[in-house]
Amino acid sequence: MLNKTNYIPPKKIVLDNGLRIITEEMPSALSCTLNIWINTGSIDEEISNNGISHFIEHIVFKGTKTRSALDIAEQSENVGANLNAFTDREHTCYHTRVLSEHTLVGLELFLDMLFNSKVKDEDFELEKQVIIEEIKMYDDTPEDQVQDLLYEVIWKGHPLSKPITGTTESIKNLKKGSINNFMADMYTPDNMIISVAGKFPLDEIIKRTEELTNGIKMKCKKKDAPPLTITPDTFIVDKAIEQTHLSFATKGVSVYDEDRYTLAVMDIALGGGMSSRLFQEIREKRGLAYSISSYYHTNKLGGIFGVYSGIAAKDANLVVDLILKELNTVKQNGLKLDELERAKMQLKTSLFLELESSMVRASRNALYDFYYNRFITPDEINHSIDSIINERIIRLANEIFDSKYYTLTMVGPKKEIPKKFKLN
Repeated sequence: MLNKTNYIPPKKIVLDNGLRIITEEMPSALSCTLNIWINTGSIDEEISNNGISHFIEHIVFKGTKTRSALDIAEQSENVGANLNAFTDREHTCYHTRVLSEHTLVGLELFLDMLFNSKVKDEDFELEKQVIIEEIKMYDDTPEDQVQDLLYEVIWKGHPLSKPITGTTESIKNLKKGSINNFMADMYTPDNMIISVAGKFPLDEIIKRTEELTNGIKMKCKKKDAPPLTITPDTFIVDKAIEQTHLSFATKGVSVYDEDRYTLAVMDIALGGGMSSRLFQEIREKRGLAYSISSYYHTNKLGGIFGVYSGIAAKDANLVVDLILKELNTVKQNGLKLDELERAKMQLKTSLFLELESSMVRASRNALYDFYYNRFITPDEINHSIDSIINERIIRLANEIFDSKYYTLTMVGPKKEIPKKFKLN
């Protein structure tokens, strides 16, 4: 399926201070994607400092010991680069894409921001207000709110249950000293990967990284998170909106589970496209929803499989019943042969088409190293997907589609939503 002569395995260089540089050449590229991944996210936070990882992602753009926020913006835009970042539950990523001859500009700016951040008091307080407005924006977006609520309920009390942005209260109470301490503990060379994909000057990247991080010897103080357990429940947030937003979830698999591709195939067949079972049954045959899809989330401790839909409040019980009906059918019979083959082809196509993106390659390589300490080749992925048979689908479905894990969250007009749901 894949022309092996076009695949050049990534290279990994580990500096003396533990910082990893991962590079993957794309011979036809004219540009380079540069990512710097930090192995920290909301999983490393307490209730008192919830949102600090995301806050740091914002605040490092405010200036360093030698550059103002305007300097950072101008110097990046002088070479056509757009510096950006995002935070998830396990990682923080700083990324840009530049013409290959300007790769070092992005590298130097990011390393200065991450190791030499200097924030004025007024900028610190202003950024608090910015993030509080971001939290309000999510609260005003019910499809986002219902998903954050789902994580909070199904993983109740676990660090992974907390919102990535934090809460209004936790952000208001953040102190500059907490920011400095968190960065000293987590923003360390041994907890960091520089991942580059495209066309780039490898020797210069290594040399400049060594120069800019020479003498930085601090070690990461990351603590192991507790085991992940599921606390099934039903939770409804009352909101005066026209549509009810529903998120149903059950147990999933971890990034280490060999069935992660099996779950991906099940996800596609159940709710991944216009031919999927849920789309056909709930939207096409019955007209109960405009938006209906399934999803899955994997992390190092576990994961979830879920279904999202926007529906009329009065139809909530019927939609939940139809979701459960489809899950039970897969438990009993698995997938039809044509469904299985179609889902496998869709998964392969999405995974391999993404390889044309230097951003995807840089991100995958960093995550492969964080999780597996090795690179997974396209041939391995292809073989893993080809090996999925209906017996594996049935076995996994019976493991995860179990009412003892079923969790339901909704955002909508509570007085119109049914009082009880039967999740079995």
